[in-house]
Amino acid sequence: MVGIIGYGCSVPYLRIKIEEIYNVWRNYSLDFLKEKLGLNERAVLQPNEDSITLAISASEIALKHAIDKEKIRALYFGTCTNPYDSKPSATIIAEALGLSGCLMCGDVQFSSKSGTTAIQICMALVESGIVSYGLAIGSDTINRHACPGRLLEYEASAGAASFVIGKDEPIAEIEGTYSFVSDTSDFWRCEGDRYIQSTGLSPHSPSGDAHPMWEVGYVEHISRAHERLMQKLGLKPEDYSYAIFQQPFGNAPYYIMERLGFKMEQVKPGVIAHLIGDCGSASALLGLANVLDSAKPEERIFVASYGFGAGSDVFSLKVTSHIEEKRPEVTLKKFLERKKLVNYADAVRNEYKYLQDLNPTYL
Repeated sequence: MVGIIGYGCSVPYLRIKIEEIYNVWRNYSLDFLKEKLGLNERAVLQPNEDSITLAISASEIALKHAIDKEKIRALYFGTCTNPYDSKPSATIIAEALGLSGCLMCGDVQFSSKSGTTAIQICMALVESGIVSYGLAIGSDTINRHACPGRLLEYEASAGAASFVIGKDEPIAEIEGTYSFVSDTSDFWRCEGDRYIQSTGLSPHSPSGDAHPMWEVGYVEHISRAHERLMQKLGLKPEDYSYAIFQQPFGNAPYYIMERLGFKMEQVKPGVIAHLIGDCGSASALLGLANVLDSAKPEERIFVASYGFGAGSDVFSLKVTSHIEEKRPEVTLKKFLERKKLVNYADAVRNEYKYLQDLNPTYL
Protein backbone atom coordinates (compact mmCIF):
# COMPACT_ATOMS: atom_id res chain seq x y z
CA MET A 1 0.00 0.00 0.00
CA VAL A 2 1.20 3.50 -0.79
CA GLY A 3 2.22 5.44 2.29
CA ILE A 4 4.51 7.98 3.93
CA ILE A 5 8.15 6.85 3.94
CA GLY A 6 9.56 9.91 5.68
CA TYR A 7 8.54 13.40 6.78
CA GLY A 8 9.99 16.67 7.97
CA CYS A 9 8.88 20.18 8.85
CA SER A 10 10.21 23.71 9.26
CA VAL A 11 8.90 26.93 10.79
CA PRO A 12 10.61 30.34 11.06
CA TYR A 13 12.75 31.18 14.07
CA LEU A 14 11.22 34.63 14.64
CA ARG A 15 7.76 35.06 16.24
CA ILE A 16 5.47 37.86 17.29
CA LYS A 17 2.91 37.86 20.10
CA ILE A 18 -0.70 38.70 19.23
CA GLU A 19 -0.56 41.45 21.87
CA GLU A 20 2.19 43.23 19.87
CA ILE A 21 -0.08 43.54 16.84
CA TYR A 22 -3.07 44.46 19.00
CA ASN A 23 -1.16 47.28 20.72
CA VAL A 24 -0.62 48.93 17.33
CA TRP A 25 -4.12 48.61 15.84
CA ARG A 26 -6.55 47.83 18.71
CA ASN A 27 -9.12 46.90 16.07
CA TYR A 28 -10.26 43.61 17.66
CA SER A 29 -10.59 42.68 21.31
CA LEU A 30 -7.92 40.46 22.81
CA ASP A 31 -10.68 38.23 24.18
CA PHE A 32 -11.96 37.63 20.65
CA LEU A 33 -8.49 36.94 19.27
CA LYS A 34 -7.25 34.72 22.09
CA GLU A 35 -10.39 33.02 23.40
CA LYS A 36 -12.70 32.84 20.39
CA LEU A 37 -10.04 32.20 17.75
CA GLY A 38 -7.31 30.61 19.84
CA LEU A 39 -4.44 32.82 18.65
CA ASN A 40 -1.34 33.52 20.73
CA GLU A 41 1.60 34.13 18.40
CA ARG A 42 2.61 33.68 14.79
CA ALA A 43 5.78 33.35 12.79
CA VAL A 44 7.70 36.32 11.38
CA LEU A 45 9.87 35.90 8.29
CA GLN A 46 13.48 36.93 8.14
CA PRO A 47 14.33 39.00 5.04
CA ASN A 48 15.82 36.01 3.20
CA GLU A 49 13.08 33.50 4.11
CA ASP A 50 10.29 32.44 1.76
CA SER A 51 8.23 29.37 0.91
CA ILE A 52 11.17 27.90 -1.04
CA THR A 53 13.73 28.11 1.78
CA LEU A 54 11.25 26.64 4.28
CA ALA A 55 10.43 23.81 1.84
CA ILE A 56 14.10 22.95 1.39
CA SER A 57 14.66 22.83 5.15
CA ALA A 58 11.65 20.54 5.70
CA SER A 59 12.60 18.28 2.77
CA GLU A 60 16.16 17.76 4.00
CA ILE A 61 14.74 16.39 7.26
CA ALA A 62 12.16 14.25 5.43
CA LEU A 63 14.79 12.63 3.21
CA LYS A 64 17.45 12.04 5.89
CA HIS A 65 16.04 8.82 7.37
CA ALA A 66 13.75 7.82 4.50
CA ILE A 67 15.63 6.80 1.35
CA ASP A 68 18.57 7.71 -0.84
CA LYS A 69 17.51 11.01 -2.41
CA GLU A 70 18.69 9.74 -5.82
CA LYS A 71 15.61 7.48 -5.85
CA ILE A 72 13.18 10.43 -5.85
CA ARG A 73 11.60 10.63 -9.31
CA ALA A 74 8.77 13.10 -8.62
CA LEU A 75 8.63 16.38 -6.71
CA TYR A 76 5.47 18.46 -6.33
CA PHE A 77 5.49 21.70 -4.40
CA GLY A 78 2.22 23.03 -2.99
CA THR A 79 1.91 26.70 -2.09
CA CYS A 80 -0.31 29.75 -2.45
CA THR A 81 2.57 32.16 -1.87
CA ASN A 82 5.10 31.32 -4.56
CA PRO A 83 7.92 33.92 -4.58
CA TYR A 84 7.64 33.98 -8.39
CA ASP A 85 4.60 34.93 -10.46
CA SER A 86 5.91 33.31 -13.62
CA LYS A 87 8.63 30.87 -12.59
CA PRO A 88 8.40 27.47 -10.90
CA SER A 89 9.80 26.93 -7.43
CA ALA A 90 9.86 23.11 -7.55
CA THR A 91 12.91 23.08 -9.82
CA ILE A 92 14.81 25.36 -7.41
CA ILE A 93 13.97 23.03 -4.53
CA ALA A 94 15.05 19.95 -6.53
CA GLU A 95 18.45 21.48 -7.32
CA ALA A 96 18.99 22.75 -3.78
CA LEU A 97 18.31 19.24 -2.43
CA GLY A 98 20.73 17.75 -4.95
CA LEU A 99 18.10 15.56 -6.61
CA SER A 100 18.61 14.00 -10.00
CA GLY A 101 17.36 16.09 -12.91
CA CYS A 102 15.54 12.98 -14.15
CA LEU A 103 12.28 13.54 -12.29
CA MET A 104 8.72 14.76 -12.76
CA CYS A 105 8.57 18.17 -11.14
CA GLY A 106 6.02 20.95 -10.78
CA ASP A 107 4.27 23.55 -8.65
CA VAL A 108 0.76 23.04 -7.29
CA GLN A 109 -0.43 26.57 -6.61
CA PHE A 110 -3.04 28.99 -5.40
CA SER A 111 -4.78 27.36 -2.42
CA SER A 112 -4.05 26.27 1.11
CA LYS A 113 -4.80 22.64 0.24
CA SER A 114 -2.00 22.59 -2.34
CA GLY A 115 0.20 20.52 -0.03
CA THR A 116 -2.32 17.70 0.30
CA THR A 117 -2.99 17.85 -3.44
CA ALA A 118 0.76 17.35 -3.98
CA ILE A 119 0.52 14.22 -1.82
CA GLN A 120 -2.37 12.92 -3.95
CA ILE A 121 -0.33 13.46 -7.13
CA CYS A 122 2.63 11.55 -5.71
CA MET A 123 0.29 8.80 -4.49
CA ALA A 124 -1.13 8.36 -7.98
CA LEU A 125 2.31 8.25 -9.58
CA VAL A 126 3.56 5.64 -7.10
CA GLU A 127 0.40 3.53 -7.26
CA SER A 128 0.48 3.50 -11.06
CA GLY A 129 4.11 2.42 -11.08
CA ILE A 130 5.31 5.47 -13.01
CA VAL A 131 7.67 6.32 -10.14
CA SER A 132 8.76 4.45 -7.01
CA TYR A 133 9.17 7.49 -4.76
CA GLY A 134 7.83 11.03 -4.78
CA LEU A 135 8.38 14.10 -2.62
CA ALA A 136 5.28 16.15 -1.75
CA ILE A 137 5.66 19.53 -0.05
CA GLY A 138 3.28 22.07 1.44
CA SER A 139 4.86 25.45 2.22
CA ASP A 140 3.50 28.95 2.66
CA THR A 141 4.41 32.43 3.86
CA ILE A 142 0.98 34.02 4.00
CA ASN A 143 2.17 36.47 6.69
CA ARG A 144 4.00 38.35 3.92
CA HIS A 145 0.67 38.78 2.12
CA ALA A 146 -1.52 39.80 5.07
CA CYS A 147 -2.55 43.45 4.95
CA PRO A 148 -1.58 45.47 8.06
CA GLY A 149 -4.53 46.26 10.29
CA ARG A 150 -6.78 43.43 9.13
CA LEU A 151 -7.81 40.28 10.99
CA LEU A 152 -5.62 38.09 8.80
CA GLU A 153 -2.53 39.87 10.13
CA TYR A 154 -3.10 38.25 13.53
CA GLU A 155 -3.49 34.77 12.01
CA ALA A 156 -1.19 34.68 8.96
CA SER A 157 2.00 32.73 9.56
CA ALA A 158 4.55 30.58 7.71
CA GLY A 159 5.79 27.00 7.70
CA ALA A 160 6.53 23.95 5.59
CA ALA A 161 5.99 20.19 5.76
CA SER A 162 7.49 17.62 3.41
CA PHE A 163 6.56 13.96 2.86
CA VAL A 164 8.31 11.16 0.99
CA ILE A 165 5.66 8.96 -0.65
CA GLY A 166 6.32 5.35 -1.64
CA LYS A 167 5.55 1.68 -0.96
CA ASP A 168 8.77 0.50 0.67
CA GLU A 169 8.31 0.10 4.45
CA PRO A 170 6.04 3.13 5.00
CA ILE A 171 5.73 4.60 8.46
CA ALA A 172 2.04 5.25 7.76
CA GLU A 173 -0.06 3.59 5.07
CA ILE A 174 -2.53 5.81 3.21
CA GLU A 175 -5.71 3.74 3.32
CA GLY A 176 -7.69 6.16 1.20
CA THR A 177 -8.26 9.74 0.14
CA TYR A 178 -11.24 11.75 -1.10
CA SER A 179 -11.80 15.33 -2.27
CA PHE A 180 -14.77 17.65 -2.50
CA VAL A 181 -14.31 20.88 -4.44
CA SER A 182 -16.21 23.99 -5.53
CA ASP A 183 -15.55 27.59 -6.51
CA THR A 184 -16.01 29.33 -3.16
CA SER A 185 -14.45 32.78 -2.97
CA ASP A 186 -13.71 33.10 0.73
CA PHE A 187 -10.08 34.19 0.16
CA TRP A 188 -8.33 35.36 -3.00
CA ARG A 189 -5.41 37.40 -4.33
CA CYS A 190 -5.58 38.68 -7.91
CA GLU A 191 -2.59 39.10 -10.19
CA GLY A 192 -0.58 42.15 -9.16
CA ASP A 193 -2.18 42.34 -5.69
CA ARG A 194 0.15 42.32 -2.71
CA TYR A 195 -2.37 41.37 -0.05
CA ILE A 196 -4.86 38.54 0.33
CA GLN A 197 -8.50 39.63 0.26
CA SER A 198 -11.16 37.91 2.34
CA THR A 199 -14.90 37.64 2.90
CA GLY A 200 -14.09 36.17 6.32
CA LEU A 201 -13.45 32.62 7.49
CA SER A 202 -13.94 32.96 11.22
CA PRO A 203 -16.98 31.13 12.66
CA HIS A 204 -17.60 34.20 14.83
CA SER A 205 -17.34 37.88 14.08
CA PRO A 206 -16.31 40.19 16.94
CA SER A 207 -20.03 40.70 17.57
CA GLY A 208 -20.45 36.93 18.11
CA ASP A 209 -22.48 36.26 14.96
CA ALA A 210 -21.59 33.25 12.80
CA HIS A 211 -20.11 34.10 9.41
CA PRO A 212 -21.96 32.35 6.53
CA MET A 213 -18.74 31.80 4.54
CA TRP A 214 -17.43 29.61 7.36
CA GLU A 215 -20.34 27.21 6.89
CA VAL A 216 -20.36 27.30 3.07
CA GLY A 217 -16.59 27.01 2.81
CA TYR A 218 -14.67 25.26 5.57
CA VAL A 219 -17.44 23.26 7.22
CA GLU A 220 -19.37 22.07 4.17
CA HIS A 221 -16.37 21.00 2.10
CA ILE A 222 -14.60 19.09 4.87
CA SER A 223 -17.90 17.50 5.97
CA ARG A 224 -18.76 16.23 2.49
CA ALA A 225 -15.29 14.85 1.82
CA HIS A 226 -15.23 13.20 5.26
CA GLU A 227 -18.64 11.57 4.77
CA ARG A 228 -17.67 10.04 1.44
CA LEU A 229 -14.30 8.78 2.65
CA MET A 230 -15.93 7.05 5.62
CA GLN A 231 -18.46 5.40 3.27
CA LYS A 232 -15.67 4.35 0.90
CA LEU A 233 -13.57 2.71 3.64
CA GLY A 234 -16.37 1.50 5.88
CA LEU A 235 -14.90 3.33 8.87
CA LYS A 236 -16.30 5.58 11.60
CA PRO A 237 -14.81 8.47 13.63
CA GLU A 238 -14.36 6.18 16.64
CA ASP A 239 -11.99 4.01 14.57
CA TYR A 240 -9.39 6.83 14.65
CA SER A 241 -6.88 7.74 17.34
CA TYR A 242 -6.31 11.20 15.86
CA ALA A 243 -8.19 13.70 13.71
CA ILE A 244 -6.32 16.62 12.11
CA PHE A 245 -7.94 19.59 10.38
CA GLN A 246 -6.90 22.68 8.45
CA GLN A 247 -6.18 25.39 10.99
CA PRO A 248 -6.73 29.00 9.88
CA PHE A 249 -6.72 29.72 13.62
CA GLY A 250 -6.22 27.70 16.78
CA ASN A 251 -9.84 26.89 17.62
CA ALA A 252 -10.94 26.01 14.07
CA PRO A 253 -10.73 22.19 14.52
CA TYR A 254 -12.87 22.37 17.65
CA TYR A 255 -15.71 24.07 15.76
CA ILE A 256 -16.05 21.16 13.33
CA MET A 257 -15.02 18.06 15.28
CA GLU A 258 -18.39 17.37 16.92
CA ARG A 259 -20.27 17.70 13.64
CA LEU A 260 -18.14 14.91 12.23
CA GLY A 261 -18.29 12.76 15.36
CA PHE A 262 -14.75 13.29 16.67
CA LYS A 263 -13.83 13.98 20.29
CA MET A 264 -11.46 16.42 21.97
CA GLU A 265 -8.84 13.75 22.78
CA GLN A 266 -8.64 12.80 19.08
CA VAL A 267 -8.29 16.39 17.85
CA LYS A 268 -6.13 18.19 20.42
CA PRO A 269 -2.77 16.46 19.61
CA GLY A 270 -2.88 17.76 16.04
CA VAL A 271 -3.74 21.39 16.85
CA ILE A 272 -0.73 23.66 16.42
CA ALA A 273 -2.18 26.97 15.13
CA HIS A 274 -2.54 28.36 18.67
CA LEU A 275 1.26 28.17 18.84
CA ILE A 276 2.26 29.25 15.33
CA GLY A 277 -0.79 30.64 13.47
CA ASP A 278 -2.10 29.80 10.00
CA CYS A 279 0.59 28.15 7.87
CA GLY A 280 -1.54 27.83 4.74
CA SER A 281 -0.62 24.79 2.64
CA ALA A 282 1.43 23.45 5.55
CA SER A 283 -1.33 23.91 8.12
CA ALA A 284 -2.91 20.44 8.25
CA LEU A 285 0.41 18.82 7.29
CA LEU A 286 2.22 20.34 10.28
CA GLY A 287 -0.57 18.97 12.45
CA LEU A 288 0.06 15.56 10.88
CA ALA A 289 3.81 15.85 11.53
CA ASN A 290 3.11 16.73 15.16
CA VAL A 291 0.97 13.60 15.56
CA LEU A 292 3.46 11.34 13.76
CA ASP A 293 6.15 12.53 16.17
CA SER A 294 4.48 10.50 18.91
CA ALA A 295 2.02 8.12 17.16
CA LYS A 296 2.18 4.37 17.81
CA PRO A 297 1.85 1.44 15.39
CA GLU A 298 -1.70 0.45 14.37
CA GLU A 299 -3.14 3.86 15.27
CA ARG A 300 -5.33 5.50 12.64
CA ILE A 301 -5.11 9.16 11.66
CA PHE A 302 -7.74 11.23 9.84
CA VAL A 303 -6.46 14.34 8.02
CA ALA A 304 -8.56 17.08 6.40
CA SER A 305 -7.19 20.08 4.53
CA TYR A 306 -9.16 23.03 3.21
CA GLY A 307 -8.17 25.43 0.46
CA PHE A 308 -9.88 28.72 -0.29
CA GLY A 309 -11.68 28.47 -3.60
CA ALA A 310 -10.45 24.89 -3.95
CA GLY A 311 -12.30 22.61 -1.50
CA SER A 312 -11.06 19.87 0.79
CA ASP A 313 -8.80 16.80 0.60
CA VAL A 314 -9.20 14.15 3.30
CA PHE A 315 -7.06 11.11 4.10
CA SER A 316 -7.13 8.00 6.25
CA LEU A 317 -3.73 6.77 7.45
CA LYS A 318 -2.65 3.80 9.53
CA VAL A 319 0.66 3.94 11.40
CA THR A 320 3.03 0.97 10.94
CA SER A 321 5.84 -0.55 13.00
CA HIS A 322 8.43 1.33 10.90
CA ILE A 323 7.55 4.62 12.61
CA GLU A 324 10.05 4.13 15.44
CA GLU A 325 13.11 3.63 13.21
CA LYS A 326 12.26 6.36 10.68
CA ARG A 327 10.97 9.10 12.93
CA PRO A 328 13.03 12.28 12.38
CA GLU A 329 15.31 13.56 15.12
CA VAL A 330 14.21 17.16 14.57
CA THR A 331 10.53 17.23 15.56
CA LEU A 332 7.98 20.00 15.14
CA LYS A 333 8.07 20.51 18.90
CA LYS A 334 11.76 21.43 18.69
CA PHE A 335 11.03 23.97 15.95
CA LEU A 336 8.21 25.52 17.98
CA GLU A 337 10.32 25.78 21.12
CA ARG A 338 13.29 27.35 19.33
CA LYS A 339 12.22 30.96 18.78
CA LYS A 340 12.96 34.62 19.23
CA LEU A 341 10.21 37.16 19.84
CA VAL A 342 10.24 40.42 17.88
CA ASN A 343 8.21 43.63 18.04
CA TYR A 344 5.75 44.90 15.44
CA ALA A 345 8.24 47.29 13.82
CA ASP A 346 10.71 44.46 13.21
CA ALA A 347 7.94 42.25 11.84
CA VAL A 348 6.72 44.72 9.21
CA ARG A 349 10.30 45.59 8.26
CA ASN A 350 11.33 41.95 7.82
CA GLU A 351 8.26 41.16 5.74
CA TYR A 352 8.60 44.29 3.57
CA LYS A 353 5.07 45.43 4.43
CA TYR A 354 5.70 49.10 3.59
CA LEU A 355 8.08 48.91 0.65
CA GLN A 356 7.08 49.70 -2.92
CA ASP A 357 9.68 47.29 -4.32
CA LEU A 358 9.83 43.88 -2.66
CA ASN A 359 13.26 43.05 -4.08
CA PRO A 360 15.68 43.06 -1.10
CA THR A 361 18.55 43.87 -3.52
CA TYR A 362 17.62 47.53 -3.21
CA LEU A 363 17.60 47.65 0.59
